[in-house]
Amino acid sequence: MKNLEVPSFTVESRGTTFTYASPRSGAASMDFVADTIRAKDPSTSRIVLICQQNSEADHLKSELGIRNVNTIRLAADDPMVHQVLLLWSKGYIQQALILCDGMLNFLEGIEVNLGIHATLPPLKTFEERLEMLSKSETKAEMLVITGPNEENNSGGNINKPEPEIGDFPQNGVNQNPKMVGQPVKEMTAEKAQNIEDIYFKRGSPVKSSTDSQDCIKPVRVPELQKTEKGAIPKAIGSPTSPSITIENHKHAFEVFWKQFGLKQNSENSELSSVSFETIPTPLNLFELEDQEDTPSSDVEDILEEVLNRSLQGSTNSDSSTPILFGSVPTPQSSLEIEQLTEKLGQECTSQMPGDSSVEDPIDLYTSTSPESFQSFEEYDPGASPKDDPPPAAVFPHALETTRYHFGVLAWSRHVLIPCYSLSGVSNISTPIRRAMEQLGLGTERARGIQRFAWPHVSSGKSLMVVGNMQSGKTWCYLPTLCQRSHEILQRRPADGYAYGPASIFVCPNQLQGNQIERWVSQLLGSLEDDVYMERVVTLWEKGSVAYTACRLYQPVGILLTTVDLLLQLMTHHSKRNPIFDARAVKYIALDNLNDMVRLLPVTTTKLLKRLPELFDFGQGKCQLLVSGRTWHDDQVMDRVLSLMPDALVLFEDPLEASFYMGAKLEHKVLPETQKLGHLVGLIRGRNLAEERIAVVCPNQVEVLRLSHLLAEMDVKAQACFSEAGFSMVAKWRDESRALVLLVSDDVVPKLRCGRIDLLIHYSWASSWMRFKLRFALFYDNYKRFYSKVSGQSVVFVQETDVDNNWLLADFALKHLLPRPTVLLDILAHRRLADQPNSQMPKLCRQLIAYGDCLRYRCRYRHVMRREELLPPKHFPTKGMIQFTVVTCASPANLAVRLSDQFPTKSYFLGFAMTQLGEQVQRHYEVDAHRRQHPNPKPGDKAVVKNLKRYERVVIVDVEKNDKVVVRLLDSSLEILTYNASKVYICEEIFKLQTDEAMEIRILGMEPGNLERIWGEDERQVVRTQFFSRLQNRRGRHFTAYVQFAIHDTIFVDNVYDDEGNDLVRFITDRFIFYQENDCLSKFNKLTQATGPC
Repeated sequence: MKNLEVPSFTVESRGTTFTYASPRSGAASMDFVADTIRAKDPSTSRIVLICQQNSEADHLKSELGIRNVNTIRLAADDPMVHQVLLLWSKGYIQQALILCDGMLNFLEGIEVNLGIHATLPPLKTFEERLEMLSKSETKAEMLVITGPNEENNSGGNINKPEPEIGDFPQNGVNQNPKMVGQPVKEMTAEKAQNIEDIYFKRGSPVKSSTDSQDCIKPVRVPELQKTEKGAIPKAIGSPTSPSITIENHKHAFEVFWKQFGLKQNSENSELSSVSFETIPTPLNLFELEDQEDTPSSDVEDILEEVLNRSLQGSTNSDSSTPILFGSVPTPQSSLEIEQLTEKLGQECTSQMPGDSSVEDPIDLYTSTSPESFQSFEEYDPGASPKDDPPPAAVFPHALETTRYHFGVLAWSRHVLIPCYSLSGVSNISTPIRRAMEQLGLGTERARGIQRFAWPHVSSGKSLMVVGNMQSGKTWCYLPTLCQRSHEILQRRPADGYAYGPASIFVCPNQLQGNQIERWVSQLLGSLEDDVYMERVVTLWEKGSVAYTACRLYQPVGILLTTVDLLLQLMTHHSKRNPIFDARAVKYIALDNLNDMVRLLPVTTTKLLKRLPELFDFGQGKCQLLVSGRTWHDDQVMDRVLSLMPDALVLFEDPLEASFYMGAKLEHKVLPETQKLGHLVGLIRGRNLAEERIAVVCPNQVEVLRLSHLLAEMDVKAQACFSEAGFSMVAKWRDESRALVLLVSDDVVPKLRCGRIDLLIHYSWASSWMRFKLRFALFYDNYKRFYSKVSGQSVVFVQETDVDNNWLLADFALKHLLPRPTVLLDILAHRRLADQPNSQMPKLCRQLIAYGDCLRYRCRYRHVMRREELLPPKHFPTKGMIQFTVVTCASPANLAVRLSDQFPTKSYFLGFAMTQLGEQVQRHYEVDAHRRQHPNPKPGDKAVVKNLKRYERVVIVDVEKNDKVVVRLLDSSLEILTYNASKVYICEEIFKLQTDEAMEIRILGMEPGNLERIWGEDERQVVRTQFFSRLQNRRGRHFTAYVQFAIHDTIFVDNVYDDEGNDLVRFITDRFIFYQENDCLSKFNKLTQATGPC
C-alpha cells in the first residue's frame, strides 16, 4: 500500500499491517482514499471506512461520490443494517462501507480485508477500534489517514469541510477558510514564533473590558516549508523494522506530531505557538445595509479609523449608556486587511463586550410594554460632537460580494452583538451548521434579522421578529430550538424529567407544520443520540389528541402542533397525569402568529392566557419565540411581551416598525392636478430648519420635475436621486438647512438623512415593498430613546390606484386604525364601475351579502340580473319570523328553517327532521332506490349521503376529475364535493318540494378585514354558546325582524333567543367587527344598476 505520491510509512503489530499516510490537504486525502479503494478488487476485498461522527461520515460519502467511488453509509438507526451487512459479507454488495465507531460491533464475525481510518481518534479510542476489528474473521489491513490539516483534539479529520470560527487547532495548523482544499505547507516548531507573511483570522474568546490585557493577540505565521515526499525517520519507515506493539504506536504518533511542530500532551495535543483573532469591524447601525465595495484611497486612514473605533469600544464597554443602532461598513478583503496591518506595523487588538462588562439595564424597567424597551443611539460620523459614540462591536470579517439592500430595526434591553453568518455563532454546534448548509442556509451571509437573532437566541433569550413572507423569520430560532431540545432530551433521564416535551412549536396549520417538520427532522438527523427517545411528536388531527397525550407521558424532544390542538392537549394535563413538565420545557415557538390571530383569534388569546399558568418564563427558564408578518393590537402583544423578559424585538418591515413606534399614518385622496398645491400647503408656514420634511418620489424623473415646479413656486428643495447626492444630504442633515428634501426610491435604502418629522409620499412606489421601505427614513427618529418624534406620514393617493389603495386600507384594518372609509368607497365604486367579469355565470357572494365587493381580486360577476333580485316565493319579506337554526356559517350568517312552514317531526341521530326529511331518508335507505345520476349538470337536483343522512342537493358544478360540487337544500347551505358515483337521482316527487333551508344575515355586520372572513373559532363560540344544542335545548326557537329579502338571502337587524338575549350584543361583547350603517343604501344602488335578464 506504499504510495510514493503521499508521505507514508508502514508498521506491523500482532500480525496486522498499519500504513500511516499524510496527504498534504483535505482534497488530497480524499483523492488518496478514492485511489486506494479503486485499486482494490471489489469482488474479493471487503473495505470499511471508519469515522468518528455522523457528519464526517456523510461528508466522506459525498466527497467519494464526487470522485466516482460508490459507497454505502451505514447508520445505527437503519432498520436494514443487518441485511446489508449479510449481503455485503457474502459478496452480493461490493461497495465499501462507511460507518462510525458506534457501529463497529456489527462487524464482529464478518470478514474485513481493509480498514481505512478516515479520521484519527484519540489513542484510547484507536485502541478500542483495533480491539473491535480484531473480532472479525480475518486480520484486516489498516490504513490510517493523518495530516497537517487535522483539527480535532485527536488528530486526523480529513472530512471536516471547513474550519469553524472558534475551533482552535490542536494537532495541526488550521487553514484559513479561503485555503480549504489547497495544499498545506508544513511548519517546523523552531520557526513557529516568527511573525511574518501569513495572518490567520479566527474567532477569539469573548472578553470583558477588564480582561483587555489578556486579549489574544494576532500572530503572523511564517510560510510553511514543504517536506520532501517520504521524509520519515528511517527507524520507522524501514521495511526491516521489527514487529511492534500498541505502545510503539504512541511513539509513531509522537514522531508525526513533532514533524508538524506540535506538542503531544496525553490524549490532547495543542498548538501553543499560534493564536487567532477576528479582525475588529465597527458596527454602526442596527438597521443593516450592505454597501458597494469601494477601493480605499488611503489605507492608513481607513485602518486608523477601524482601530480608533475599536479603542472607543474598549473604553466605553462599561458605560451604562445603552446603544442600539449602527451600520455595517463595507467588508474589506483579507488581503487588504493584511496590507493595512503591514503599513501600520502594529497588531490589531479588540474585544467583544460580554454581558458581564455591560451594566444590565433590565432592572431599570418594570414594564414589558413596548415603551419600556431601550432605544440605542447610532454612532454617526456626521453627527454633532455632543453625541457620544457607542462601543464598537466585533463583527466577523466578511468576504461576501453579493449585495442586498435591506433594513433591520431592533430593540433590546441588552447590548446586541450581531454575527455575519452562522459560523460566527459559537453556541450553534457544527453538525447543525452542516445540516443547514445542506439545506442551502448558513453558507453565505445571514439575512439581516438573522444576524441579530442567532446570537441572541443561542444565548438563551426570547425573540419577537416581524417581517415579510420568506424573509427568514422561522430560521431565526429553529437551529437553536432543535439543538437545545436535543441536548435537553439526552440529559433528561439523568435530570429526572420523566415526561413531556423539551420544546413546543406551534404552527397556524398542518400545511406549514409539515414543512417545519421536514426542516426539524433534517436538523435533528445531524445529531447523535446517546439515549434514544422520540425526537419529534406531531399532532394535526383532533382524533389523535388522546393518543398524543399518552406519548407525552414519556420524555420527547419537540412537540409540533397547532393552536387549537395544543389547547385541547392541555386539557389532558393534570397533577395526577402530567404531560407537560415546566422544568423541562425551554422553548415555545409561535410561528406566524399573524395567521393564528387572523384565523383563530379567540383560541390564540386563550392560549396566551394559558401559557403562563403551565410554564415558567424567565432567565434560564422557558423562552418564548414569536414570528409574524404584522404587529398586532395591544390585547395580543401585551400578553406576548409579558412572557418575554429578555426579548429582542426585530423588524424587517419598516412600515410595521413605524406603526409600532407610533408614527402617524395619513392619506389624502387628490387628483393629479391638486397634488402640487397641496404639497406646497403642507410645507409653507413651517420652520424647515427645525421641522425636517422629506418628499419621496418613485424615480429620478419625478424628483427633477417636482424640484423644478417647487422652485417656480419659491419653495427651496434639496434633491437626491443617486449616491452622488449623499454628501449634500449629509450637509442638509448636519447643518439643519431650511430646505425640503426630495429623494427617489432608488436611494432610500442607503440614505442617512437624520430625523424626519414629516414624510410625504408624492406618488406611489413601483411596488408595495418599495413603498414600505420608505418608512426606513423614520429610523433615525427612533435611535435615541429620549426622542419623542415618532414622525408623520402623508400619502397622496388617487382613485385610479386601486391595488395600492387596497393594500393601504388592508394595513389600516389589520392594525385597528381608523377605518379608511374614503378608500373603501373608492374600491367598491371601481369594482362596480369596471366590469371585466360581467358575463361570468357566478354572482359575487360579497355583493349579495354586503352590497359591494372589497376583494383584492374577484373573478365573479358584479352585475345582478333582474331575475336574481327577487327571492323565492316562500321567503318572508317583512315582519317577525320564528325559526330553528340548522347551521351557523358565521356569527352574522345562519341557515334556518321557518318553524311554521317546516316544523320538526322527529330526530334522527340527534338532528331535527321534518316530514320531507323523514320521507327522503326512508326512501333512499333501500338499496334499490339509490340510482347513480347518469349525467350530472349544474342546476339539477340530486340526493347524496351526508353525515349518515340522505339529503337533497342542487348541483353547482361538475369538475373534470369526476367530482361533483353540490349545495345542500334542507339541512344546511354548505357546499360539498362528491364523487360522481355517490350522487343519486332525485325522484320527481322530491324535486317539486320547496327548499327548506334559508339564509339569514344580520344587515351591515361584517368582520374587520377586507377579505370579510370571520375566524373559525368565532363561529364556534356563537354556535356552541348562543345557539347551544344541549339535549334539553335542541328544539330552541329564535325570532328576528325581516328588513328585506334579496336574491336568496333574508336580511334582519338582530336575532333573539327564547330568553330575550340578542345576538348582536353577544358578538359585540366578544369580537372585533364593523357595523355598516349605510348598507341599505348600497343595496338600493345595486338594484338600480341591475342589468337585463
